[in-house]
Amino acid sequence: MIGDRIHTIRVQKRMTLSMLAEKAKVTKSYLSNIERSISKNPTIEFVEKIAFALNTEPELLLGWRKDENEISSLDDSFSYVKRYLINMDDEQLRDLKDYIEFILWKRNKE
Repeated sequence: MIGDRIHTIRVQKRMTLSMLAEKAKVTKSYLSNIERSISKNPTIEFVEKIAFALNTEPELLLGWRKDENEISSLDDSFSYVKRYLINMDDEQLRDLKDYIEFILWKRNKE
């Protein structure tokens, strides 16, 4: 759904909901409703504003096409991480989990 795609791209670009709403000149509450699929049929004007603010194409947000560069880059990143995860012991995995939780906590504070 469009809300999921907007949310995914927004998070990848390290933008908060407020930052995106401000940059796109839309209300934060409506953007939040779209991301959470409470509102499901945004206008084309809304989609264009969000796409411009995210530096992407409206077609990507609408699910009409996929960005091959993003997909292959993401696949490469997962493959890279997977190679290391397979060889980690339990203690290393716990440390990694703690580190990830710290990074997420730190990001949410900003």
